[in-house]
Amino acid sequence: MKNIDWLSLRAVTSIFALISFVGGFYFLNNSMTGNAIVNNPNYVNFISIIGILLIFCSLILVAHSIKKR
Repeated sequence: MKNIDWLSLRAVTSIFALISFVGGFYFLNNSMTGNAIVNNPNYVNFISIIGILLIFCSLILVAHSIKKR
């Protein structure tokens, strides 16, 4: 049986990039995530940080796919 390195395939990294990009914007949108748990304006919103990190990860995956080309 042949082992396949799935992360080296361009289609797989593109799918991961698309999922993380969409997920990042999902977490940035406060109306979708609710923002009802914490109404304190001084509180750090970790959900927005997760969204920014997901978008950043998708940019890294796209750059990796283009560079690997």
